Amino acid sequence: MKIAFIIRDLGHGGAQRQLVLLASGLVREGHEVSVLHFYDGAFRAELESSGVRTICIGKKSRWDLAGFFFRLIKAARSVRPEVIHGYLAESNLMALLLKPFCGFPRIVWGVRDSQTDAHLWGILGRLSFRLNCLLARFADLIICNSQAGRDYYAARDYPLHKMHVVPNGIDTECFQPQPRTPAKTLTFGLVGRMNPMKDHATFLAAAALDPHAKFIIVGSGDAAYEQQMRDLAASLGLNDRLTWLPAQNDMPAVYAKFDCLVNSSAFGEGFSNVIGEAMACGVPCIASNVGDSAWIIGDKMQTFPVGDHSALAQCMLRFQPHNPRQRIVDEFSVAKLIERTSRLLSKKVLWITTGLGSGGAEMMLAQLIRGLPQFQHIVISLTAGGKHATALREAGIEVHSLDMPAGKPTLSSLWRLFKVVGQTKSDVMMGWMYHGCFAAVLARCMRFKRIPIIWNVRQSLYDLKYEKRGSALVIRALAKLSWLPQRITYNTQTGARQHEALGYRASKTQLIPNGFDLTQWQPGTPIAGRIGRFGRNAPMKDYATFIAAAKLITKKRPDARFIIVGAGTEELEVPANIQLLGERHDLPELTASLHIAVSSSAFGEGFPNVVGEAMACAVPVVATDIGDTRWVMGDTGHRVPPGDPAALAQACIEILDVGVTQDLAARARIEQQFSIESVLQKFAALLNSSPESAAAPVPHPLAIPLSHP
Repeated sequence: MKIAFIIRDLGHGGAQRQLVLLASGLVREGHEVSVLHFYDGAFRAELESSGVRTICIGKKSRWDLAGFFFRLIKAARSVRPEVIHGYLAESNLMALLLKPFCGFPRIVWGVRDSQTDAHLWGILGRLSFRLNCLLARFADLIICNSQAGRDYYAARDYPLHKMHVVPNGIDTECFQPQPRTPAKTLTFGLVGRMNPMKDHATFLAAAALDPHAKFIIVGSGDAAYEQQMRDLAASLGLNDRLTWLPAQNDMPAVYAKFDCLVNSSAFGEGFSNVIGEAMACGVPCIASNVGDSAWIIGDKMQTFPVGDHSALAQCMLRFQPHNPRQRIVDEFSVAKLIERTSRLLSKKVLWITTGLGSGGAEMMLAQLIRGLPQFQHIVISLTAGGKHATALREAGIEVHSLDMPAGKPTLSSLWRLFKVVGQTKSDVMMGWMYHGCFAAVLARCMRFKRIPIIWNVRQSLYDLKYEKRGSALVIRALAKLSWLPQRITYNTQTGARQHEALGYRASKTQLIPNGFDLTQWQPGTPIAGRIGRFGRNAPMKDYATFIAAAKLITKKRPDARFIIVGAGTEELEVPANIQLLGERHDLPELTASLHIAVSSSAFGEGFPNVVGEAMACAVPVVATDIGDTRWVMGDTGHRVPPGDPAALAQACIEILDVGVTQDLAARARIEQQFSIESVLQKFAALLNSSPESAAAPVPHPLAIPLSHP
């Protein structure tokens, strides 16, 4: 993605350091990152050396407003951002003002404090704070670096549902444990600028109650306040056990002097970098329960109430040395900062599907969503429930079921569709199967912002007479509307050709076949004579031909045994040697147990998943020559005409006569041509493409021969 950060300056500061770490990490993740800054600073060279483009707007004075904003617009438009991410209050406002000038990108606000000090800025500061509170609802996303900051601003009219916490990242490569000589006396240290916020007085009062420890205070700042604290230390008799140090550059060496770091802040603390850095250096911490200190430390026994020096003294007296570094590595590292931010900034994909039941198209959809974690996914299922709806929700995916009766849209379900679409504000809309594609067109009408629509057609189309009346109407309507989507993706070559013949725009066609997870579909131990037919009970699957073929096979091979697996197959009338297993959830194991896998479909089959799954399990396949079965199988297995029980039976008997053998060539073909990894890469590229590139012509897939490559 193209991400533009906006920040006031690039001078030394905690927010600037975090921006450097984040922007550099996003570049390593493959994003195109720019930083627009009002004033120059020392961090510019480090950003540029890591591949981040920096643009200094050059604000000339406090009242350089019109010219500054014109230059800011010009700079922002030059990078064509998909995301504009403000860093701190005034930059957040600038990001929002830039939105209509940059093609309405997503606007992200960055909140870097836990409570404002705008009252110290005078009337302009207070005005800026109020503007932020009033306009926060127009930001698309608000990222806070602390839970305390989120709660503070949520109480001041920031929209809580748009706020997410991404804690600061601690550079664990820089902050590492240093060699230290063990000492009999414990040393407690406090690091922080000389300011009442840090509440040195509570630290000193607690130190006086621990007669055996030594203490170090590191920091510079308000000279008058520092003198007050030195006088307090002298009055408490701490001078012999207390060392004062000015602010230091080599902080890992400073932390190495401590057995324990104490943070006694009284207010204003959000995410304490000092605590995170010390823990990364292997130094345990004790902190007041202000801001996110307790969350970072992860142990409430090492926190105390603000200003309670007695409670702090008790924490120090019962302190036991330990190494807390792993918690920072696991939860608060730079890698975690980049991962969490990248996830929030990633494109939001709205999938609108006909259903989430047990079919091959639904299974492929679930695989894609779980396999593309670099995107944010929201799924709308037009019909109710389905086994994949539960699985996706358990994986943390937002799923909405509209509960439409099959083929009968209702006003209430349409209203829910429009409501969800309006709330999600997706970047890409993907229609999945015919009714999902049609619903995506309707949903697109509810969005003011122009967003790409992609259709995904999951079947071949031999004759509309085989389709239900309602489905046929939708298919014809989509042909008339096929100028709308940026792409129409097909999982079959045959299906693409047939739909184009019906009027679907050939210039929109993109072929992406189904993919198979080869870690799930693996060869097993086949059972001699077991022949299986997997698929739901539907006319296109032509179970009548399979059952007739099974009877013919039994006459010549009475030892053959048959299993049928699929939703609704329990209703079939079959001979005694055919076992009806209904819908099952152990398909990889069942498939690998077969001597022969059969696909008897008579029509409508696009990309035959059951064929590819059996091939991945090295099971010999006998399949009707429908859809892209020929393309999937290549030179492996046996293909027979549809609706011909005798041909189907003869092909199975030939395989049975050879004995139990595994078709390793079939598995090799799936590995080389149809792995899930290659399919995920193609969908990721499709979803990441801009509307301009999505509208560009692509090589027509039907130039590829229908025979295997």
